[in-house]
Amino acid sequence: MTPQTATPNVKPAFSKGAVHCPICTHNVGADVVHLGRRIFVKPGQKCPRCASNLDAAYILRYDRAA
Repeated sequence: MTPQTATPNVKPAFSKGAVHCPICTHNVGADVVHLGRRIFVKPGQKCPRCASNLDAAYILRYDRAA
């Protein structure tokens, strides 16, 4: 069995998306990071409505090029 290693050559791709703020329960726009198969909210972003941290937000929709 071969050990699984992370590929250091993969560059993160950024795009816009809609996320669900866990504090104010509204859908807001945020930057989304694509890193291989993982998709998550760019760290350090704040909700424009309530100024809470969006690190734990659910991603509802993200725009990606064809």
